[in-house]
Amino acid sequence: MKKLLYNDSLLITRYTLMIQSAFCGGYKSIITTTHGVFRSSLSVNQLLNLACIRHASTLEGRMEATKKMMNYANKSPILIAEKIGAFPTRSYKDLECIWIFNHLFQIENQGRGLCKLTFYDKISVDVAASKYTLMKQQERLHTTMNSFSMLSEKVDLFDFQSSNKM
Repeated sequence: MKKLLYNDSLLITRYTLMIQSAFCGGYKSIITTTHGVFRSSLSVNQLLNLACIRHASTLEGRMEATKKMMNYANKSPILIAEKIGAFPTRSYKDLECIWIFNHLFQIENQGRGLCKLTFYDKISVDVAASKYTLMKQQERLHTTMNSFSMLSEKVDLFDFQSSNKM
């Protein structure tokens, strides 16, 4: 069990900005956070799966829940934990897929399917995705996060009303 708890997936927190694949020096992924850039020997999907497992599900389980609840056919955003969500820029099986987390950012179109993302803390990265795709995916992520949050609140309200009737 300790092996599961102590790995690079612990870098996936509310401070994570994005995760992308990298194949250099034995590393398979790069995790960009508000605290710096980290390299991992785990793949992007392994990191996301382990982060989801820490919150009682799997990457596949989180994607399936979002697809069913939100009726998204592909490129589903995921909720890793209550306030930690991310969206893929491509199919999650594509090695060029970048997962962008729920942080404020500006999008500057660079042309040829490239955009520059500038996060609120002035960290900038180039992403191989159109401005339309990034905006649409960001919208889907925030809609998903709001929907699941509202669903949770309604359940809590129902439980509260039921307990007062007794």
